Amino acid sequence: MRFLGHPIHPMLVHFPIALWTVAAGAYVASAAGVNEPVAMIAKLANIGGLIMAMVAMFAGMLELRSIDSKSEAMRIATWHMMIMATVWLCFLAALMLSILSGIDHSRAQVAAAACAVAGFLLMGVGGWYGGRLVYEFGVAVKDRT
Repeated sequence: MRFLGHPIHPMLVHFPIALWTVAAGAYVASAAGVNEPVAMIAKLANIGGLIMAMVAMFAGMLELRSIDSKSEAMRIATWHMMIMATVWLCFLAALMLSILSGIDHSRAQVAAAACAVAGFLLMGVGGWYGGRLVYEFGVAVKDRT
């Protein structure tokens, strides 16, 4: 799937990466007791990341059609998708826990921060697999004719 000749999935992934990076840091700061606005920043950045990730995942699924189903690239793409879906679930869990915790410094806030940090770390692994798809296999780069 392309827009003005450029693949859409790589254009979109920067948004959840940036938003979830902010969210993970804000969740940790909130769990450490920084202040109430930081907890709101964590939630809002996370919500934005969850929404933009859904858009990026949709574009990625459309891009998936260009990969030979029996290739090594498809195996890597499958790992990329599974890991990034797990990242999405980690951040969804962080959001749900942060909503449950309110503004007090409860175990739910610490659990939300732990989920966000786990999601952040897994996002790096999933991104590495995505990078392999582009730089090693030329997905969305090479002319497939």
